[in-house]
Amino acid sequence: MKLARNEFNGAVSPTDEENEEMAAATRSEAIDRALQREATNLRHETKLVLVGNTQSGKELIMHQLKVLFTEGYHSTEERLKYRSAIYQVIHSLIQSITNLLKDTGVTLSKELNHDFAILLHELDTAKEGITPDAVKAITTIWSCPEFSKLYVRNFEIDFPQYAPYFAQEAPRIADADYVPSEADIIRLNQSMRGINEARFNWDELDVHLFNIRGYPSPQLPNQSILVHEFEAFETWVNQPGFAKSSIILILNNFSRFVSKMAYAPLEKLFPDYVRNESDPELSARQYLLKQFRARNHQALPVYSFWVDLDSSDNQHLYQALKSTLSKVQQQQQLERQRRAREEEEEEGGGAWGSSVGSVAATAAAAEADSDRPVTNGASRANLLSPSRSRGALREK
Repeated sequence: MKLARNEFNGAVSPTDEENEEMAAATRSEAIDRALQREATNLRHETKLVLVGNTQSGKELIMHQLKVLFTEGYHSTEERLKYRSAIYQVIHSLIQSITNLLKDTGVTLSKELNHDFAILLHELDTAKEGITPDAVKAITTIWSCPEFSKLYVRNFEIDFPQYAPYFAQEAPRIADADYVPSEADIIRLNQSMRGINEARFNWDELDVHLFNIRGYPSPQLPNQSILVHEFEAFETWVNQPGFAKSSIILILNNFSRFVSKMAYAPLEKLFPDYVRNESDPELSARQYLLKQFRARNHQALPVYSFWVDLDSSDNQHLYQALKSTLSKVQQQQQLERQRRAREEEEEEGGGAWGSSVGSVAATAAAAEADSDRPVTNGASRANLLSPSRSRGALREK
């Protein structure tokens, strides 16, 4: 190493080349520290993977979480850009209503026949907005008992994913000064919006959220949606890459499923199902969870929430979900500590056992807490409809 001597005081100073080498070493150490911090952050990051069919509601969950924790709400100018898309949903709703009435050939009252004719005329004119007469016809037909029975029993005619929401909001949407609300926008076809992943801070949690599109296998003709969902769940839940994951089932639209049980009993699809006449909803929930867990061959922890995603902003669900994620993280931390102590015990001996019990207790508490329908304040518990849709989150 060559040093330069200062001619004034005889001190030895590094050369320019040596200064550059020291600066490079300092930069390298800073990069190493940054990489180490990033690696530490990634180890503590909670990864959530959304899996489900396109009608499961997972796109709504993805978008709501992004609005709440990353992007914020749209400006008025941005929301106005969605008017045409929302009008298209209303027209699709009108098309579905008229198709269902024509397909069933039901005899309507004179008033309902008049409303039916108005909706047919609305489709023929194909205007950008919605006429007041069409709004009145939608409201009248949707709320009448005759149509309600047809809608509950319907398995053939496709309706917009959030048809009840848009039917209820049609008068507001038809207003001349209509500006789409955030609730309107997130109920559009989110699969068209290119949302794939998001990172955000959720209080003490650092979350990396992924939205996986598509299912392992297509649904076969005449195959029950529920049976297909069970098969798809069995395919991805047993992938080796998720052997250390936890599963959170978001079981959506159970209210509609319960309504359909009177016309399409579970016993017809699953002969081993035994209905509890005193509490058929509870027995249905227990049976469906049993079916999911029977397909979980890796014995991963499973937490479940029963909701109606289209009924609110789902803040109650997200609070319950965050609580569950925190418990899962605590469980994983205790498991890491257990393994570390076992390694120490192998090297130097010692007693160990209490934390194993803590891990099991934490998991059991989370399981008990999450196995009830998630409620929204004092309202009736929201439940699932697997005959129409269901989504699932995987936590790693």
